[in-house]
Amino acid sequence: MPSPTPATRIEDPSVAQAFLEQIPVTTAVVWNRAFDMEGTKELFIEGDPPRGTLAVARPPWAQGAAGIAMHATEPRAAQELMAAWPHGPVFLHLTAEWMLSLVEPRAETFDGGVFWLFQLDPKDFVDQEGAGVRPLDPKWADRIGPIWDSDWDRAGAYVRARIEAGHAYAVYEDGQPVAWAFLHFETPTVSMMGFLHVLEPYRRKGHARSVASALVKDILRRGKIPALHVKTDNLPSLELTTSLGFHRVKKQVWGDAVIR
Repeated sequence: MPSPTPATRIEDPSVAQAFLEQIPVTTAVVWNRAFDMEGTKELFIEGDPPRGTLAVARPPWAQGAAGIAMHATEPRAAQELMAAWPHGPVFLHLTAEWMLSLVEPRAETFDGGVFWLFQLDPKDFVDQEGAGVRPLDPKWADRIGPIWDSDWDRAGAYVRARIEAGHAYAVYEDGQPVAWAFLHFETPTVSMMGFLHVLEPYRRKGHARSVASALVKDILRRGKIPALHVKTDNLPSLELTTSLGFHRVKKQVWGDAVIR
């Protein structure tokens, strides 16, 4: 087995792109952090050919927190890449659950968890869209933002940007959205679904399946792979996702941390 090499910062992203494209669903978040997120970005690899990739994004709206996304095929590669992690607050994504054990010794604080990554093959899709699903109007962003993240003062602006990017659907009652689903981001291959929510008085009426189905059909029409994350203990969302035909890919990690 080749010996690990120190993490190397790269200016030419083509090597990392080829590595990430080998498993585009598993590495979709790393791709987003490396190539699409706003703000300053740094990209590191370990090995030649690469055994791991680290993306560090410093978006202008993150109030000092860096966006970390890391993929590695073996623990030694991940350990080398961790030497390039910035100190201080980070919002992190790890493409495999086992990497969390490497983060914990370096984290002064960690608030996060393990999520199932799902993807959908078109042949498995179970369409459950009901009547009345319509595009979600960006004017509702300031209402939806705090529901999605009540602690972030820019949640409304972020949600508006995601809705304005298109591919957002809702069920309306009395002219107001009561259920919705739209995209976190897209890569050249993958559409990462999210923001699925139904207001409490309107639950158990099939609205979640309906808006999710509309979003899936939008993604499939454009030739991309639908994918999403569900926390491992969120049983209702796990059941919903499976009922649409999604299958589990692997467990991944999301969280906020302060790195020593």
